[in-house]
Amino acid sequence: MPIKRVGYMLLFLVFMFALFGCSNETDSDNSQQGAENEDSDSDVNADDATDEAVSGGELNIAFNAQPPTLDIPQTTATAARDIAQHIFEPLVALDTSLEPQPMLAERYELSDDNTQITFYLRQGIKFHNGKEMTAEDVVASMERWQQLSSSAKTYLEGTKYEIEDEYTVVATRDKPTTLDMFVFADMSQFAAIMPKEIIDEAGLDNIDEYIGTGPYKMEDWRQDQYIHLSKYEDFQSRTEPADGLSGEKKALVDDMYFHFVGDSSTRVAGLKTGEYDISRDILQNDVELLDEDENIKISTYPSSMLVLLLNNKVGTFSDKKMRQAANAAINVEDILTAAYVNERFYVKDHALVKEEQTNWYTDSGSDIYNTYDPELAKELLDEAGYNGEEIVILTSREYDAHYNAAVVVQQHLEAVGMNVVLDVRDAPSSLELGNDENAYQIKSDSFAFRSTPIQQIFLNPEYQGWPDSEELERVKEEILYAESQDEAHALSSEFHNIFWEDVTSIKVGNSTNIMAMRENIEGLQYIAGPILWNISIND
Repeated sequence: MPIKRVGYMLLFLVFMFALFGCSNETDSDNSQQGAENEDSDSDVNADDATDEAVSGGELNIAFNAQPPTLDIPQTTATAARDIAQHIFEPLVALDTSLEPQPMLAERYELSDDNTQITFYLRQGIKFHNGKEMTAEDVVASMERWQQLSSSAKTYLEGTKYEIEDEYTVVATRDKPTTLDMFVFADMSQFAAIMPKEIIDEAGLDNIDEYIGTGPYKMEDWRQDQYIHLSKYEDFQSRTEPADGLSGEKKALVDDMYFHFVGDSSTRVAGLKTGEYDISRDILQNDVELLDEDENIKISTYPSSMLVLLLNNKVGTFSDKKMRQAANAAINVEDILTAAYVNERFYVKDHALVKEEQTNWYTDSGSDIYNTYDPELAKELLDEAGYNGEEIVILTSREYDAHYNAAVVVQQHLEAVGMNVVLDVRDAPSSLELGNDENAYQIKSDSFAFRSTPIQQIFLNPEYQGWPDSEELERVKEEILYAESQDEAHALSSEFHNIFWEDVTSIKVGNSTNIMAMRENIEGLQYIAGPILWNISIND
């Protein structure tokens, strides 16, 4: 039956964020939050495993940043997501086509009126503490996730989770939308299933024990050094072929160490000596050096979009003309080159989805993107009555692309008469300050590509930057409650036009993320970030 339309703005009244990163220092290019928020959801670039993958051994991965927590519903930090996905599992997970597939749910069914989803749980699944997963654990986990995840609060507000029997859970929604199943399978702040007793003890605070059902379990977290995961011997995998975050998962290596190495040259040196088997977030300047080493191979994959979050709520950029002036003042090619070295590693593109997402991709807004007209910027500053107020750009050196982009943005804005300073913090501080409306006017960040443009967290009025556009919210509502996917797709052009006209944030371009690994590593896959199950060390 037709879905009743309701005021979309009401969906945001209950938002309270516990802690957000940027994708999102999202796969955050060389970073999503987020974030610093969320890598490309739909692309996979895999080194095919050998016919006989070798099990055992110790895998050492150099990470550019330490996560603030592994309590994944609490954060959108990319580092947290990329580690936590090996410990925890959701009911449904995205495949490489961005379609939700059963994971801890054996299967699921939608009612005729689309208001109820029945999840039939896999039986005999054990948590890392030996307890069997039942509907009680699922309901406790989903109710907590519902209160912490920004996507769940936005799209699933009012959803009730009920136990039908020991292995069946029913989710009832008052306002079903076109995106609900994608939200249940979302990778950022994913709906990790945990033991009920751990959730009862923590409430909405950070959990103290990281106990999931995934192929690896937590062994140790040495702050500022590493996180150690070990193979979970009682892990029960699905049997379908591995496909993105869905399908079969094999814990082939015995131990994984995620080392926190903020300095890119140290990551490269450790890779060359064999101290590290894999390094994420390789700088483009280092690719040629690593290409010369026969013991190392390079793998690239589309990762995310670089975004300048503009503070719409407090200060200079609460004025739309100031935001338009900032957009006119910057040259995206200069920024992208500073962040990613050369066009081999970036794409100039205005859209909030990838070009391959043909249902949503549109040219609308491209005439405003990369305007680069300093004289127009000065005129807009005059119209806005700008009088030299200080503009703070929040960034972190631990995310090289974010920092390098921020430096060039500062130069461009100063060239048209803005008073700009950089506030450079470590990654955790940058994540925390991102939620402080009085801390900055601009924040450089990157975010994963999502299944639809309206799922981008930086378009959420309660997210960092606090975007303020009634028209954008109106079209989001129309997409959200469209009566068909075709109707929703047809609204993408209008959505992009409004995004660029109101400039609630500035999308700079798309990046390619680079990972390097020792020659004997096989089976590495990507979807938003690295997937380390099904990986082997072949000596």
